[in-house]
Amino acid sequence: MDPWDIMKSSQIACALEVSSFKPGNVHRYRDFSDIKYHHFIASGIAFGDVVYRAAQDRRNIGRYIKMAVIQSRRWSPSNANLGIILLHIPIAMGAGVIDSFDSERLRGEMVEIVRGTTVEDSLDVYDAINIAMPYLNPPERGPDVKGEEGKKRLIEENLTLYEVFRISSQWDNIAREWVEGFKISFEGYNLLKHYYEEERDINWAVTRTYIHLLSKYPDTLIARKNNLEVAREVSRVARGIMERGFKKEDIERFDVYLSRDGNRLNPGTTADIVAASLMIFLLERIDRGDTILW
Repeated sequence: MDPWDIMKSSQIACALEVSSFKPGNVHRYRDFSDIKYHHFIASGIAFGDVVYRAAQDRRNIGRYIKMAVIQSRRWSPSNANLGIILLHIPIAMGAGVIDSFDSERLRGEMVEIVRGTTVEDSLDVYDAINIAMPYLNPPERGPDVKGEEGKKRLIEENLTLYEVFRISSQWDNIAREWVEGFKISFEGYNLLKHYYEEERDINWAVTRTYIHLLSKYPDTLIARKNNLEVAREVSRVARGIMERGFKKEDIERFDVYLSRDGNRLNPGTTADIVAASLMIFLLERIDRGDTILW
């Protein structure tokens, strides 16, 4: 696929994701104290040139992730989209290999690319994480991303980026996407298609997709900030909203509930995965020349 189109799909996905009403996250109606809506818009546009370059390469995925984080952080006071970048770069590289959109082929190429990563990719991503400064707890096992000791262990143990994510997939859904073939991202892509066709409203389709995924997959950012049981309780609430038909008053109450303690109940990982689903959704729309969304 055309690298320019791939770049646009990433940038527009970032804009649509943050602009849609996603309870507990920054959106056009709410900022956080440490990061605002316009920071997400600006930083999502800023790493587009890296997506363009990555779409023309099958190697050096860690370098592109690091480059994208550097560009993103120039426009944001704190981590805006590390999780999105970790998903958009493999999507871009996979899409760059195929001539036209085919979800199964795209997914297959992505899986092949991430399984072919190197220790150098791990080192670059460790740098990227330290530049982004996301919310992190010390790892349950595996090299700690903070400090040079972790990077030394990567080299000594010859840990590729795929192997690092296999370790961290036990407590992080972005890492789990890498090792489970981007299962949730593609599930979200199919949900977006379904909800958009049902309502013909892209913002509402994003909201429903987000709540649907959150109802099935406890958010690992919430789990890291609190514990897994708290994350499961948030998913139970989301499931109830879905079962009652996505009533707007339920969704607004959910937003208040998730925002009651600063951003400790922020389902940020789920939002990142929705941004990946949006990029895949937009790649298909661009490929068939159907780009005007309502």
